[in-house]
Amino acid sequence: MAKPDKPLLSLGARGTVADTLTFQKRGRGTIARKKPIPKDPKSLAQLAQRQRYKDAVSAWHALSTVLKEAWRGVCPGLTAYQCFMKSELKYVPLPPPIPIDIGDPATDRPSALGVYTLIAKGNPANAGGKITSVEIWANEDLVNCEVAIFTEVSPNTFTTRSNQAIGAVTAGSKQTFPVDLDVEEGDYIGIYYSGGKIDYVSTDGAGMWYISGADHIPCTEQVFGFSAGVYLSLHGTGEAAA
Repeated sequence: MAKPDKPLLSLGARGTVADTLTFQKRGRGTIARKKPIPKDPKSLAQLAQRQRYKDAVSAWHALSTVLKEAWRGVCPGLTAYQCFMKSELKYVPLPPPIPIDIGDPATDRPSALGVYTLIAKGNPANAGGKITSVEIWANEDLVNCEVAIFTEVSPNTFTTRSNQAIGAVTAGSKQTFPVDLDVEEGDYIGIYYSGGKIDYVSTDGAGMWYISGADHIPCTEQVFGFSAGVYLSLHGTGEAAA
């Protein structure tokens, strides 16, 4: 590093000469040194951050004048552009939630079942999380209906993981109900009603577990009978846990 006794060509030399020599003011003097060349390893993290910055700039330019102005004053001491960029660069997009699907489609089927506690074997839950909606197709109006999520603790033996009362279910079309049911991957959906009938078909399905007459929602290590080939018009959807 060279340190001239007097300012170079002026009373206060500044800047870079020929892209190789840089003059800087340090205290009362001026120093000259080789222009520093910043390292650029281009790591994956650096490249990703640069792409986020480019995307944020593009997003700003895509905003209308009204939307740009909406950012003014949101961040004290910053311009509307600076505030927008600060917000964008802090944001890390989350992956979309995984949809959960459990049970057989709730469609119009040719047969009907009376009062049972039923568990549909078809289509066990594909992930753990929450079931937020249940669909039922009844052949005759269901009374005192309850739905539940069951886990198979041993062959044909089940424990209720979560359950919710729905009440009356109107027959003749698919009825949808909001619910809040905990579920884990591999669980099954079930139902009980004290009156009425639910649609089903007894061929080509995965089957169902059943207990005639009695309400076994909730239950702990309860043994159920099994019937092969059944599709039950009982279906649930939701989202996997984050």
